[in-house]
Amino acid sequence: MFYKLDSKCSVPPISLYARNCKIPKFRTFVNLEFVELELSQVDNTNEQGQEVNDARSQGTDKINRDDLRSSFLTKGIDTSVVPPIVIRAKNENDKFPLGEGFTRYAAHSLNEQNSIIFLIGDIVEGYDIEDFKDELGLGCNDHASSKKASSSDFETRLSKYIDRKKDITRAMCFEWFDGIKNSLTDANKTKIVDKVFDQKNASKTMESFDSKKAQNRVKLLTGIDIKHVAVLNNKTGASFETMLSNVMKYRTKYGKNPKVYGYLNFTSAADANKERNKMVNKFVKYNQTIRSIVQEANSVQLTDFEENDEIYDFLTLDGFIPQVLNKEKTIISLNQI
Repeated sequence: MFYKLDSKCSVPPISLYARNCKIPKFRTFVNLEFVELELSQVDNTNEQGQEVNDARSQGTDKINRDDLRSSFLTKGIDTSVVPPIVIRAKNENDKFPLGEGFTRYAAHSLNEQNSIIFLIGDIVEGYDIEDFKDELGLGCNDHASSKKASSSDFETRLSKYIDRKKDITRAMCFEWFDGIKNSLTDANKTKIVDKVFDQKNASKTMESFDSKKAQNRVKLLTGIDIKHVAVLNNKTGASFETMLSNVMKYRTKYGKNPKVYGYLNFTSAADANKERNKMVNKFVKYNQTIRSIVQEANSVQLTDFEENDEIYDFLTLDGFIPQVLNKEKTIISLNQI
């Protein structure tokens, strides 16, 4: 089923695709047929001249592109596989918009191929190009040397779907998955929906942070230099374990602990205090474990760790960074949650 390319002008006959390749059925894309088009007739860029493979979180995969390029030159074109897909309605550049097959298009371009076979069709009335990208950009990845859509790709498209819908619910997110060919487990779908849905909801009520921005906010609010500050969040990135490692490095260098502040990720304002309390409890349990280890190692009593009638804690959480929009402005102390 492979058609060997013997020159830049060599193109598999459409009859081979008609014989070997079964045209798929889509919800959002109809009136499909194979056509030969020059690469110059097809547009894979936006108004800024940037490649617009936005069904993928990282755009076109350059390694996969180079592998395909080599495969086309050595093995040829597999005519049993659906070719790159274009939309029949031309854009403002008088070109056919490329909807799926960005990596293969890029590989053919690098090989200086003049023209190739495309699958062309029309977007179904009632759907738009974003629906088309969801279904085809994520679902059409079963061709040779393809790189299947990752969880990150689905997160990217689901985020865009939520942005263009009103009063979106979790149930609607799962229905969106049902309309796209995928091999994700129910557990993976739930994980993606939870992550994207929670992040979108949180962005409406909470200021978001990464670790660097969090440290700079602490400096702004307290005047403490960021080199003396360690941060952690409740979900990803600046984890408890990462913070603990930073505390140990700081303690080795300065002989004391840095100031430690927490912040929240993927959390709405309504759940802020609940999540903060979970983080506080993690510190409590960690300190209890440390005391137990030291007691066991030294055969001493808990009273030996008491200083001024207070139990010594190895690790102290100094507060939380304010994040609730239009409500919190200063560091949140532990007695405020």
